[in-house]
Amino acid sequence: MKKILIIIFYLGLSNIANAQFSISGKVVNENKESLPGANIYIPSLELGAVSDQEGSFILKDLPSGKLSLEVSFIGYQKQRVSLDLRGDTMIDIILIETPLLTEEVTVRAIRADKLAPITQRTVDYQELNEVFNGQDGAFVLETLAPSIQANSESGTRFTNYGTMRMRGIDQRRINITLNGVPLNDMMDQGVFFSNFTDFTNSIESIQVQRGVGTSTNGTASYAGSISYESARLNVDAPETTVSLLGGSFNTWQGSAEVKTGLLENKMAFYSRVSLTSSDGFRDHSGTDSYSFFFSGGYFGDKDIIRFTGFNGRTQNQLSYIPVPISLARENPRTNVNFEDDRDNFGQSFAQLEHTRMFSKNTTLTSSLYYGGAGGDFPFGFEDGEAFVQINYPLFNNHYGAMSYLQHSTDTWDLSTGVHAYTFRRKNIEQLVPNFASPYYEDRSVKDEFSAFAKASYTLSNWMFFGDIQGRFVNLQMFPDTEFLGENRTVPLYSWQFLNPKVGVTYQFSPLQNVYGSFGRTGREPNRSDFLGGVQINAGNIDFLQDQNNVRAEFVNNYEVGYRIASEHTNAQINFFYMDFENEIAPIGAFVPQFFLQLYANQEDSYRRGVELDWTSKFTDKLRFVGNATYMRSVISRYQPEGGTEVFNDIRTPYSPEVFLNARLQYSPLSRLQLEFHSRYVGESYTELTNNPDFILPAYWVNNLRVSTKIGKHYTFDLEVNNLFNELYFTDGAPLGNELAVFAQAPRHFFGRFTARF
Repeated sequence: MKKILIIIFYLGLSNIANAQFSISGKVVNENKESLPGANIYIPSLELGAVSDQEGSFILKDLPSGKLSLEVSFIGYQKQRVSLDLRGDTMIDIILIETPLLTEEVTVRAIRADKLAPITQRTVDYQELNEVFNGQDGAFVLETLAPSIQANSESGTRFTNYGTMRMRGIDQRRINITLNGVPLNDMMDQGVFFSNFTDFTNSIESIQVQRGVGTSTNGTASYAGSISYESARLNVDAPETTVSLLGGSFNTWQGSAEVKTGLLENKMAFYSRVSLTSSDGFRDHSGTDSYSFFFSGGYFGDKDIIRFTGFNGRTQNQLSYIPVPISLARENPRTNVNFEDDRDNFGQSFAQLEHTRMFSKNTTLTSSLYYGGAGGDFPFGFEDGEAFVQINYPLFNNHYGAMSYLQHSTDTWDLSTGVHAYTFRRKNIEQLVPNFASPYYEDRSVKDEFSAFAKASYTLSNWMFFGDIQGRFVNLQMFPDTEFLGENRTVPLYSWQFLNPKVGVTYQFSPLQNVYGSFGRTGREPNRSDFLGGVQINAGNIDFLQDQNNVRAEFVNNYEVGYRIASEHTNAQINFFYMDFENEIAPIGAFVPQFFLQLYANQEDSYRRGVELDWTSKFTDKLRFVGNATYMRSVISRYQPEGGTEVFNDIRTPYSPEVFLNARLQYSPLSRLQLEFHSRYVGESYTELTNNPDFILPAYWVNNLRVSTKIGKHYTFDLEVNNLFNELYFTDGAPLGNELAVFAQAPRHFFGRFTARF
């Protein structure tokens, strides 16, 4: 009997320890007004809720013990509440309106407000960590936002060169910024995440705008824009994080970061260092890289002074030439680049910014910045019995300044900004190993000045939005006259773009609204569009004399959407129509070295479609998250140069009709989460005649992720990618008479251990 009583006693204690309680309450402001749509989150349990139209919320099935609640709402300071949960608890949470003097002011001027009539997706730190497992930036984005497709030349999601498209439009037409500073290479207009690996680890939030969106800095927001915000400095407590990752293809990554939190002298610092190595899935497509990220700042009562910088360097075994599909199916690891082709490329970034608060509603933020990139890029080939290697090094220096003035009232939100930069490029060619004696060297200089003004006005349930930007761009290319064999010059290219945007949002309730907008923008061609290669030579110098040979492209963009947020569902459906003038589209050919595809103007084309983005919470343990796109892309008329045949109403290359991401998340225990991720991308053409022999096949890939928390400080994530061992290709192009492709990895895994103190 005594033993039975002891057993019952211990079972009772066990039940108490594992008792499931609830926290309920209401979120209000200082005037006791309800705040519907506020986020309530328990980081240690990765469990959250959204307040309803009365500001009420409830979190169920919580274990007893000490918990920390984070409550946030746009326009208000985040509130942290500590509880020692011993039973069902009710609590009212008062949020205080945020003054403009916060770190977010850096990105606020170029980002869209939550209610703005802009097609947008904002990812916070919490959601970012749900999908981030060390992979490169493009592969994080394709999971989180609709209409994005990423490709890796090495066949994995780690390092080496990768690209992405948005709505079927290549990366050179996507504006990408960090704290408002352009990351795009201004000559080529792309971004190479390979040069600064593990970048996402130092990011606080991301906003993806699809379509023309709001005015931003740097290259045109033609397909859309991606705004990164660096890790917050002004946090309550110091934190140290160490992460170790390992997995297939001899992949490993180690990173360590430190946050000091706000010190007594009002200073705060953050730093991260990462090392990554991988053999790659495809033959000799490995990577060795490091990256370093640092930021520090002073946070006064009316001033913030902050420095942000990073540096990264990568050595990639090159694998940029697509492989004939018959060979890829026989051996998906095939890489036709020479094994000795290995680049050595780096990128650096530095930004010094100052924010001054003149009043509670008015701030001025100004920045000076520098971006640099450069290194070696070899191309090997057999010349008879000899192996020849040409190195194509390039060096960029990017200097710029920008300033924003922001003013907000209860009904008005006003921003004006200016941005100017000069971008200087040196392109070199040299025979290996004669590095000291290049046989070719040219220079390019690109200068830009832009200015914008944007305003939103709230009247009852309506928000009216207007935005106008002027961009003034000059490009000057200086040939190597000795290589050219004559003293020829290239005329100065100049463009002036006026980019207007207007829109309106109507709120049915605080948790649901409908919006519509129109935007127009123009984009100048990039360097390779002019040259049709990598050199200024006798074959293209005459072509360069006529500035009408390659024209700027324009898009008129119409967006209509509906958004709803509730305790159980957060969703957006968006209809878009993009009408293009002189779209610069890929024709299916490469430059001789296969570095770049060739593009040419097409007179009349469009994209139209519907996008869906959702989060559904069935229970506290089961969520369904995802996005989907159906799109139709058409070029009205195409006639190959020198040919007589005309092709009408052809499908735009690299524009699948269907994208789908679906993530089913199940948390059987408070410290364990299982996620099944399914991704489908439809087939697409790869050249302008829509030859059926050159169709890139559709693919459907499934992944499994397990995340567990061990105590207060440790987490372990395991990913099994391509669970069903699908052979699939994310990119390709015609190569002779056959489609050539980039094969991606079969079933493989990565595990990551993280310790936070």
